[in-house]
Amino acid sequence: MKNILFVLIVLLGLQACKKDTFNYQTYAAEVGDIDSIYFSTGSTSLIADGKATLQFVLEAYRKVQIKDAGGQPRDTMMYVDYAKLPKAEVKIFADGQLVEGMEYQVKDLSKNTREFYAQIGGLKSKVKSVQIKAPKPLEAKRYIDVVFHVFELSTTDPGYDALTYQDIQQKQLESAIAYANAVFNNVYGKDPNGGQANFEFRLAKKNPAGMALALPGYNKILYDASWKASPTAQFLPTNFTAKINATAAYQWNKDKFLNIYIYPTVANTSIGNNRAAYQIVSAGQQAIEGIANIVNSEAEIPTTDFYTIYGLGIQRSIFFPESSLKIEIAPHLGIYYGLYATNSITLPVNDFVADTKKYFTGNTQTANQSSGLLKTGLDGEKFLANNAMDDVRFASLRNSFTQGQIERMRLVMERCPVRKAWQSE
Repeated sequence: MKNILFVLIVLLGLQACKKDTFNYQTYAAEVGDIDSIYFSTGSTSLIADGKATLQFVLEAYRKVQIKDAGGQPRDTMMYVDYAKLPKAEVKIFADGQLVEGMEYQVKDLSKNTREFYAQIGGLKSKVKSVQIKAPKPLEAKRYIDVVFHVFELSTTDPGYDALTYQDIQQKQLESAIAYANAVFNNVYGKDPNGGQANFEFRLAKKNPAGMALALPGYNKILYDASWKASPTAQFLPTNFTAKINATAAYQWNKDKFLNIYIYPTVANTSIGNNRAAYQIVSAGQQAIEGIANIVNSEAEIPTTDFYTIYGLGIQRSIFFPESSLKIEIAPHLGIYYGLYATNSITLPVNDFVADTKKYFTGNTQTANQSSGLLKTGLDGEKFLANNAMDDVRFASLRNSFTQGQIERMRLVMERCPVRKAWQSE
């Protein structure tokens, strides 16, 4: 009985005890806490066509004191999400006029430059100046007839597995061409210097003999183990390059067709460099930078490497993206017509175009390698990546070319005898 009474007393005592509670909450910064503002217009120039867009980058910071490894106090700046501050206190101004939202377009050419700054509460950012450029007239339309030479593994090859092997379908080629046209013609882009190429890539309707193709732009080529050095060897890109260069049937008229070869490889496999490599420089003209070989006529161009000089290789895996992604061939076409990447793992970064945002992707540039669109350019200013020539390994919309890139590609088509498979109608 005494034991029972003892247990009851203990239980009642425990019930009487209350655990101390504390409502843990993250500190909610207020407007008055903001000590520093970073503001970027994303570009130092803007085409005044009502479509080109400045996409602002705004970051807010407050000063806090922390202790270093030695226990000594020091000041540091802590990031604050400005979107959690009262909307009425976060403002962006263009020439002193309030801007609605985080984007800006203009058609007015009355000023050559406009001045922008951000303000949170009473704190203002540095003023950023943006050059306003007149839109250029749309150039004459150019048509490019495309044939995809699709390498497919023969069903008689020992490595063929009917359960897992997927042929490339016509709808994939159609999708690739449609999205390339959208990128080249700036359908979705907002780049502040974005240009419209006025190109139309179209799937060829006839073969070189003038016969109608059952599937426009589709030329299926079967391959098997006989293409390899030995039955036990792996298929290599060189196996396919050698066949292209040795087989006239795989080389459609270079003056009428853009020959695209879909190599049965994954995206990170090197299949050669198909950038335009020859140009003719007439009297009074300046050579196009970045194109090494100057010739007097096409007769001086080697005839033994059709693939590298006239063709364009694209890895097969590009045509099987995740369901939420587009089939992106615009970057490959950009290279084909003489463009360079907007970024590099080494410095300097030179794409021979003045109006692109260039950035460094070396091992120390973790921010530029992240999954976000926000990059830091070589000029130290932050921007949202959207160029078709941005690094495909990292996040970018890749949905536009700049006016400078468009002009370079059109010039390459005019000056390079190995890029004349286009017509105007």
